[in-house]
Amino acid sequence: MRRLLGKLGHPETGLNFIHLAGTNGKGSTAAALDAILREGGFFSALYTSPHLVDFRERFRVGGVQVGEKVLRTNLARLIRILGGMPLRQRPTFFEASTALALTMFREARVDFVVWETGLGGRLDATNVVLPELCVLTSLGRDHEAILGKGWRRIGAEKMGILKRGIPVFSARWPAVAQRGLARRAKRLGCPWKVVPPLGKSSDTLPLAGRHQRQNLALAVAAARYLGLPDRIIARGLSKTVWPGRFSILRGRPSLVLDGAHNTEGVRAALQTWREVYGAFPGRFIFGCLRDKPAEEMLRIIRRTGAEIWGVELRDVRAADPLSWKIHPAQLFRDVPEALRANRKKPEPRGTLILGSLVLVGEVLQAMGVRRW
Repeated sequence: MRRLLGKLGHPETGLNFIHLAGTNGKGSTAAALDAILREGGFFSALYTSPHLVDFRERFRVGGVQVGEKVLRTNLARLIRILGGMPLRQRPTFFEASTALALTMFREARVDFVVWETGLGGRLDATNVVLPELCVLTSLGRDHEAILGKGWRRIGAEKMGILKRGIPVFSARWPAVAQRGLARRAKRLGCPWKVVPPLGKSSDTLPLAGRHQRQNLALAVAAARYLGLPDRIIARGLSKTVWPGRFSILRGRPSLVLDGAHNTEGVRAALQTWREVYGAFPGRFIFGCLRDKPAEEMLRIIRRTGAEIWGVELRDVRAADPLSWKIHPAQLFRDVPEALRANRKKPEPRGTLILGSLVLVGEVLQAMGVRRW
């Protein structure tokens, strides 16, 4: 990664980064912080992954996706450089995307970059920057095959973004991971604060659920550290948009789309549904990727007593619903077919679609959403 950045003229220098890591909530926290910065008059950039519909969603400058011309110009330069590198030294897709983001953001001369890790933190491609501030969202036991098993190892990878003397705001982690974080922060001389969720009595928030109150609280804490007044923060929060996070697509009967793709995310989505509607939904439309804990997620869903519909995703990494040990009541070959069936036979208690951000993207595409 550093070799590639050297060939690009080190675009990571001269930019002010707010670096985010964690298992769940990074995107929501990043989107809220970006909205607050823009409300405060800053020209900010936002780097997130994965995208839902359009690759350019990953790169936002001033609140909008980078233009096609800007992307093509920078991508052409990157491809020329990659073509001159030996095969064994060529970066991964995510490393190349990260380098691309840096070149476009430096070219745009942004004031701040809200910078989300892809996977883990310590060895993540984004961990080549010296940030002004680090933000750690909640932990989940996702990607244990890569990051290591147990809270201690997962936490160690996420806290790998910490840099000497750089302040850190964190959600509360499981005890063993939080003790490790406390030791790491002390050793590096990082001012560190655990941020509690915003209270229910807070003003109307743009994202539903207790887990989002935690994510938004982290954005608020970071913005206050940067000196933004509460009135600006409140206005920025109210303008936060982050699709596929308990997005209500239809009112009666309710149809809700959520990107939950691990056990912690599924529990949070169910808790949010109960907060909003007072009971569990009557139907789930579920699809996921092969590397996700399908059985564990389906076991949580089954306990609600709701009907489960399984759907096959178009992605090459998609899990085969026939391989699940918990069998859905109905199976659908693709998302449009499942949505048509749900329209023809709506569930009076509502339908919750979840299991993957890829599923979110396919639902948005099926509904004609091309950009946000």
